Amino acid sequence: MIRLNTVNLVFGSKVILDTVSLHIQRNDRIGLIGPNGTGKSTLFKIICRCIEPSAGTIIFAKDTSIGYLPQEGFVFKKKTIFEEASSAFEDILSLKNQINKIHTQLEDSSLQDEDRQALLDHYAHLQHQLEVVNGAKVNAETGKVLKGMGFKEADFERSISTFSGGWQMRVALSKLLLQEPNLLLLDEPTNHLDIDSILWLEEYLKEFKGGLIIISHDRAFLDRNVSKIWELEKGDISEYYGNYSFYEAEKEKRKELQIARYTNQQKRIKEVERFIERFRAKNTKASQVQSRIHMLEKMEREELPEDTVEQVKFRFRTSKQSGVTVLDVKDVSHIYDGRFIFQDICFSIERGEKVALVGQNGSGKSTLSRIIAGIEQPYSGTIKMGHNVLSEYFAQEHAEKLNNNNTLLQEIESVAPFSMIPHVRHILGAFLFSGNDVFKAVNVLSGGEKSRLSLAKMLLKSANFLILDEPTNHIDITTKKILKNALLDYTGSVLIVSHDRDFLDGLVSKVYELRNGKIHIHLGSFKDFLEKKASVLHMEIAETGMRDTPSSKLEDCGSQKQQYLQKKEQNARKRKLTKEVQTVEEHIALLEMQKKEFDHVFSDVTLYNDKEKSVEINKQYKTLTEELDSLYKRWEIAHTELESLHDTYT
Repeated sequence: MIRLNTVNLVFGSKVILDTVSLHIQRNDRIGLIGPNGTGKSTLFKIICRCIEPSAGTIIFAKDTSIGYLPQEGFVFKKKTIFEEASSAFEDILSLKNQINKIHTQLEDSSLQDEDRQALLDHYAHLQHQLEVVNGAKVNAETGKVLKGMGFKEADFERSISTFSGGWQMRVALSKLLLQEPNLLLLDEPTNHLDIDSILWLEEYLKEFKGGLIIISHDRAFLDRNVSKIWELEKGDISEYYGNYSFYEAEKEKRKELQIARYTNQQKRIKEVERFIERFRAKNTKASQVQSRIHMLEKMEREELPEDTVEQVKFRFRTSKQSGVTVLDVKDVSHIYDGRFIFQDICFSIERGEKVALVGQNGSGKSTLSRIIAGIEQPYSGTIKMGHNVLSEYFAQEHAEKLNNNNTLLQEIESVAPFSMIPHVRHILGAFLFSGNDVFKAVNVLSGGEKSRLSLAKMLLKSANFLILDEPTNHIDITTKKILKNALLDYTGSVLIVSHDRDFLDGLVSKVYELRNGKIHIHLGSFKDFLEKKASVLHMEIAETGMRDTPSSKLEDCGSQKQQYLQKKEQNARKRKLTKEVQTVEEHIALLEMQKKEFDHVFSDVTLYNDKEKSVEINKQYKTLTEELDSLYKRWEIAHTELESLHDTYT
């Protein structure tokens, strides 16, 4: 579908792509990975023809259509989120607008007969086109995808400008999915999604028929959605034919082979050098010595893999031990924009516990973390820190508060205690800032690099309770691994707001889910929590027949009483849907008969002798077709849901 031939890209003295050749096929599902700042997003822009390469060619198949989701910088042409998302169906909306325009023209009583007939012929042609492209799907499909992205129906008519950047990204992604291009380029699509929406998106992408390239630092998301890995490093791309877990194992094998080749070559070089040194002064061996000298000069030297990450580790500084109870939250409520976002919540964290705080976007997770950190005050209730607790808070906005005039080294030294000054280079190295990188100005760092620097600054502060709000957003997989290992070794207590499944799995032993304004406690691993969550998602997809966002019914489904109630509810729902389908079908049949009668009336040329009558009949026909469209949508939704219930519960 797309072929890159010896593509080069240079910015100043920095080589982004060095003679890269790639082939993107129609059904490829590729994960594009690499350290922050290597040029992954830039490669996307080249594929989208947003920027031109310095050299090389890019060949596109004639029917190639590309949908590109950037990390930021979204441009919207419509006012409401529903209008923007549904604009993906531009061709269908254009047909509908033309049909509505003809209806308006036909209502003109001064219209000449010839002109009226021409309009009716054009109307019939447009109506046929609309039926061919299934024009009734616009509202249903748009609503389905927006709900999957976490929007409520009440949000559909809200202005896009009233939503945060993260929610605007969801609108852009919704529109992209509805356009159904044959190649999707998604740049960090999970950064602003909660767990429910990530699970929904994964289900959607399973059914996507085109090609897919994903830049993501979400290892779990890559494992579930790609079958090939492109690793971009130092201007070159290495291909691995498997998901991210395969890539890790395969890269380790390649690394071992490279080390073996290097070791064997070094052994051979030493043998040759010993021969040269031994026989350099002997005339009888002169030709052999020269031959070996030339051989060494021409030899292509093997290099050791540049993988120092595992050698550089860090540990969080801990202060004196806290009391048994680190945090006690009692009857805490908070109001935002005139409504309670959570009410009367109670929970506690004990010494040494590592707890995840999760929930849908907008549920109040970040607000609650700020209240716990003392940055905001609750509307009511109390937050009590335990004996000897020293807390430290990290949030993404900390990255925006860095001093852009400083170098990395100056920025981290500005908060370092005197005793830690000798160790700041080591700490920067742990976050992948090595060599001359430490003398870079803060203002040239990418978003991920700024997040890493903010985390590094936090290390210098002594604490026994860490409150981390989305610490893995914008940082690469390698840095996540380093951070996770450090937290596993950390002896203090941790509260983590995150949607990063791989990061949380194996790290936390308890999950607090903020849902419907209350805290729901899930004991056990994050993997157990996800399995329950996924089972609810599959159940709700079966219930609605649509990929809709879960309504958060994650309760203890194991009890016989609840199973009985669920079964009873399913049967009642099936009866209701069966009746609704029958009623709608009867109404559709009646209106279709009336539509045929109208078609017969329209074919009678004498109709247009009476202009008032023809205008009135056109109005009636327009009303009828609009009602039919509405009934078709109702039938499609109800029938699909009914079929899903039969498949799942009978």
